[in-house]
Parts: sequence; C-alpha cells; structure tokens
Amino acid sequence: MFNEISFFLSNLVNKSKKLAFFGCGNLLITKKILSDKIYVNEVDDLIFDEFKNQNYEKIENLSDFENKVSEFDHIVFADIEHQKNISTNLLNIGKIINDDCRVIVISKSLIWHTFINWYKRISKKSGPLRNNYLPFSNLKQIFINSNLDVLRNEKIIIMPFHIPYISKIINLIFRLPILNFFCLLNITVLKKKIVENSNDQKISVIIPCKNEEDNIKLFKEEIPKLNLKVEYLFGDDKSDDDTLNKLNQLKEDLNNHDIKIYNGPGICKSENVYTGIEYSTGDIIAIYDADLTVSFNDMKKSIDYLKQTNSDFINCSRMVIPQRANAMKNSNYFGNIFFAFMFSILFKNKITDTLCGTKIFYKKDWLNIKNYSNELGIKDLWGDFDLLIGAYKNNLKISEVPVFYLERKEEETKMTNVIKNALRMLMIVINSYYRLRIKN
Repeated sequence: MFNEISFFLSNLVNKSKKLAFFGCGNLLITKKILSDKIYVNEVDDLIFDEFKNQNYEKIENLSDFENKVSEFDHIVFADIEHQKNISTNLLNIGKIINDDCRVIVISKSLIWHTFINWYKRISKKSGPLRNNYLPFSNLKQIFINSNLDVLRNEKIIIMPFHIPYISKIINLIFRLPILNFFCLLNITVLKKKIVENSNDQKISVIIPCKNEEDNIKLFKEEIPKLNLKVEYLFGDDKSDDDTLNKLNQLKEDLNNHDIKIYNGPGICKSENVYTGIEYSTGDIIAIYDADLTVSFNDMKKSIDYLKQTNSDFINCSRMVIPQRANAMKNSNYFGNIFFAFMFSILFKNKITDTLCGTKIFYKKDWLNIKNYSNELGIKDLWGDFDLLIGAYKNNLKISEVPVFYLERKEEETKMTNVIKNALRMLMIVINSYYRLRIKN
C-alpha cells in the first residue's frame, strides 16, 4: 500500500526543491518523490535511520522548522489522524507558508477509519487505537478555517492488502468515478487562501495571427483602452495574406505602445502561442485571439481577477453569459458543452468552457505547464487543453471568469474539421485521465 501511495504522491509533487514530511511510521511513502531535499519529522528515530543515506534531513526542532517554513514548496502531512490539534497546526502553517507552497494532507475515509479501528481491536494488532475521527467534510471545514484552499482531492486504494497483480488491478479500477467513493485514502492538495500580489506586474498579451489581415486594424482602437503595463506580442504564423504588413503598420501607428511582432512556426495555433510565451518578458501571460470575440474590457477584468485573488490560472468562459445569436456555430457550441462536462469529471470541479482562447496565468508557472504538455504524446493543435491540463497537473488553482462572446467582425473561424478535431481532443482527455488518475 505504501508503495502505491508513494507513486501517487510522486505525480502530485512536481520536481520539488524542498519538501517537509510529517509522518507516523510511514516515511516509506516518500520513496518515489522527486525532491532536492526532504525534511522529516517522524515518531521514531529508527524509522528515519533506515533512510539516512538518502537526501533526508531530520526536523530536530519544530520551532526551527516554523522559522524556515517559507522556504518549502511542499509540506506533506501523512499523520493527520494522530495530531493532537489539527486545527491549530494547520492554522499556523496556513499563516506562514509562502504563496506558492502546496500542502498535501493524507487522511482515511470515514468508512475505512471505522473498519481499521474495529480490525485492530478484534485482532489485537499493535498501534494506537485513539486517533482523530474526522470525515472529509469536517477536514474541509478545518482547511477553510486555516486559510487554506482545496485545489484537489484524490481518492485511492480499495485493497490495502497485497495480492500479486490482483490488488494492483482492483485499485486501478476503483480510481474511476463513483467507484472511488469506496476508496481508503483521501489525498488533498491545498494552497494558501490569502496571497499578496504586486500591482506593478508587467503583462504580456500573446496574440496568434493566421490570415487575420482584416482584423488587425481593429486593434488600433482597442489597444489604447487597456491602461496597464503591457507588451503586445503578435505572432504571424506564416500567413498567406497581408497580415504581416498590417501588423507592421499597426506597430508604426501605435509607436507609443510596446508592440512586438514575432514569426510563428506555421505548424498550429498552440505552437504559435508557445513561441510567443517564450519571447515574452511579462510577469503575467494573457492569451488573446486575433478575432477580438472577447472584448479588451473583459480581458482586463480577467487579469484583475488573477491579480486580486489567490488564483493561478484564469480560464475565461463564454458559456455563462448569453452569447450573440451567431457568435458560435452549433457544432462548436455543443462540442464545447461536451468537453466542459469531460473536464469537470477530470478536474472534479465545474468547468463550463474549455476552448475559449482567452487564458491568463503567471509566467513563472509556464515551464511546468509546458513540460507536462510535452509528455502527453498527443498534440493539441489549439493549446487550450494543454494549458488547462498542465495547470491542473501542477496543482494550480484554476478559476473561471465569465466573458461576453462577440460575433467575429472579420474573417471566418479557424475551428473547422469539427469531427477530426473533436476526436483528437477526446483522445487528449482520455489520455490525461489515465495519466492523472490511474497511472502511478
């Protein structure tokens, strides 16, 4: 069982630099975690000594740990049921961790908690019988009161007893929706609820362009409206119309604004966007479609939401506010509803729009997002799924901001070949579900 937990934690902890582990005889579950340094507080020094040749360091004094807690990017509590005062401990942690730190809490389900205690009494097994008896609903309230926000809650393991091959297969099956209700463990990922964001952050707006010559002129009126510290990066993706000349004219006309033009690779929209992100110099990345079907005002509202909350990733949604009559084709509309439903299952959280081109996040998170998208093995031509799934994989808080979806003023939508694209997107979702929820 410990080995399976260790594999699952290794997927949650993404290349940690400094991790703190609080255990109760279960240090083995850190075995697969990739971290430059792991600091350990265990109930018995003998347990720690078994791992002394690895990159572990003992937490000798909890006061010293609290003084250095802001240095940690992950803190794992694998002993939550044995702590004397859960609320106070988590409240203290919630006050002093850094904004990017992730707290991971491992707890037993109420059903299994009762069964295990009953089994210990009947079999007279060793180990403490008195421990905290909290269902997840109670723990969730403690998290909220401790200035901690729940990002993910995963349920794993139905068979804690090792039977070669059989245990593995059954445990994998019970990670599926509905069945996972019966699993033994909750693994909850938390982040600080109240964060301090600077108001002086530079924004990079990435605008991929492919044959958008008639839309470029519209930016001349819109750009001056966004009264922020912004650089605009227009990526001409080997257009075969007059897009590039129009962009150069726009840059000349608005020479008092920071406008840059880069050459996209001419492969697909996602590669064009990613190239722009690499060129960008801002603290915040805002991806914006060249058809201007989302207003600049809504984009600014979404940027402000990111800066004023503890969100890490803004996914703008066109499916909340009623759309203009001809803003979206029926096939795209119903396809979006379907994939929003699929992502809601994948994320265990309500998602209403997956394909809106306006997405906003911090540049510091880009490398981790990109690295995961490279592992998927199925190319996302548009980039929307890559970004959302990469953000979820890296335990970023994803928030949706409703925007009003406008009808295209010029040109036609590039979202054609609906069936072919839908099949590709479906394969990405299925593959991601396997990698995030099933594969160790």
